[in-house]
Formats: sequence, structure tokens, C-alpha cells
Amino acid sequence: MRVLIADDDAPSRKLLKHFIKTVPNFQVVGEAANGEELIRKVMVERPDIALVDIHMPLLNGMEAVKSCKKIVPSLQVIFITGYDEYALEAFDVNAIDYIVKPIDRTRLYASLDRAAAFSKPPADRQPPSIKKDLMIKQYNQYSFIPLDEIIFIERADRKAVIHMMEQKIEVNEALTNLEEILDSRFVASHRSFIINLQHLKRIEASGQSYKAYFKNYDETAKVSKNKLSELQKNKSL
Repeated sequence: MRVLIADDDAPSRKLLKHFIKTVPNFQVVGEAANGEELIRKVMVERPDIALVDIHMPLLNGMEAVKSCKKIVPSLQVIFITGYDEYALEAFDVNAIDYIVKPIDRTRLYASLDRAAAFSKPPADRQPPSIKKDLMIKQYNQYSFIPLDEIIFIERADRKAVIHMMEQKIEVNEALTNLEEILDSRFVASHRSFIINLQHLKRIEASGQSYKAYFKNYDETAKVSKNKLSELQKNKSL
């Protein structure tokens, strides 16, 4: 995988190069110290992955990435920055991860692996595990709910409320148990919510946390700040 590093801090670029040198199949093909240079290097090098700081001179990393995606639509981006307030915007540009400095080497390597997986042609990717129905027990009877119809699931005391377009179903099941049996479309966005990414429309800031909005559905789900990167990671599956 061809990797481009964009950061106006030279020691940070040096550290990232050192980390990447130890990983097989990854090669640093260029460096950029500002947003405009990042765009020029992407045009020339056509990298698979870009590690991008946000606060850079001339053009910030977020705006530069939007231009880079137009040049190389398959470009996978990992933001590495000292600021956490751009995490939501990183979600919007389909970044693989949003890593706040100091850099955690293990997380960086995991993000590089994910980026490499998404850089492959679709035929080369392992398809996610997809199920069709959720079996639930109500009043000593078992029934099946099509997973496509589930918008999100909300914890209510010791029960769970399954939100669907036409109805809500209450089940005597812990949210953690449901999370284990749902497929890859579903992500725990908060300790009290599991959302179906197929129905997700947008995420907006709400006080100290975030709200998830869904297509053709008025009710919202909560999103924890520390869950943004996980939602971002699974959004493209």
C-alpha cells in the first residue's frame, strides 16, 4: 500500500515514517507540510492511503482531503491530529479513523489494515456477515423481525425497544445480548442505543454528545463522542 503523510510538524512526520517502516506491504511515497502540497502530492503519487493532520498552513487538512477525494476517489484517509473537535466532519468524508495525538501505535496499525482492506477492489473484499431476521420471544411465543426493518434499538430499563417504521416492539432482552446476535449493519452508538447504519441519515452535535437522524423516521438515537470513529469505520461496510 502506498502511503502519503501530510503534517506541518516535521517530528510527527518522522515518527509516522518510523512506524510505517516496520509494517510489511506499506510504503511511504511522499510527505506534505501543508494542505496545498498534499493535493499536489496526491495528484502525482496517487497514494492508496493518506495520513493527514488537520491544522496545516495554506489549506487545512479537512478541506484538502475533500479535494483529494475528487482526484482519487478510492483514497483512504486517516486523520492524525492534536484536536478532537473535527471528528464529526471526519465522519462525513468517510475517513477510516480519527486519531488524536499522541499517536497510539497499535491503533495506527489497525487503522492501516482497515484502510488497506477498503483500498482493494470490491471483489477482493470479504463480504460482511448479513442475516435476514431477528428471532425474539414475546409472551412465550417466538417471532421473527426482518433486520432490514429495524431502524434502531433503545434500552428502556431492563428491556429493549425495537424501533421500526410502522411500530415499536418491546422485548425482555439486554441490549448487549442483542448486539451479539445482530449482523454487521448494526453498531452500538451509545450505551443505550444500537443503530442500523443502512437507515442512518446524518449525525449532529447535541450538547456534549451527538444525535443520529434516520431516513423517513422522526425519532433520534444518541451517539457517544467515543463512538464516532467506530461508526465511521463501519459506515462503508
